[in-house]
Amino acid sequence: MMAQKKLVTLLALFILVSNLAGCFTIKVGGKAQLASSNETGTLVAHKRCWYALYGLIPLGDNSTDSIIPATAKKVRVETKYKLSDALINLLTFWVSIETFSVEVYEVN
Repeated sequence: MMAQKKLVTLLALFILVSNLAGCFTIKVGGKAQLASSNETGTLVAHKRCWYALYGLIPLGDNSTDSIIPATAKKVRVETKYKLSDALINLLTFWVSIETFSVEVYEVN
């Protein structure tokens, strides 16, 4: 019983460290001007980026080019590690697949 607790604690610590030390890269692009981080706006798009080997290899498109609206003049982009990302990562950790979320806000 005590060995199981140590194993679970060690596994939880390993998951936490691997998520904090990941090499997740999100390429921010698009035709709109980027706003500063303190400007508020309206959420217009979101995307989940998938990675292998704890963030080293992007699986698919990890840029914001496809989600920034062409009509937007100014946007703010946020990368987030949401609860849904944590739950997905907990289930797919064994095959080293992880996710990270990106949100785009249109600023007036």
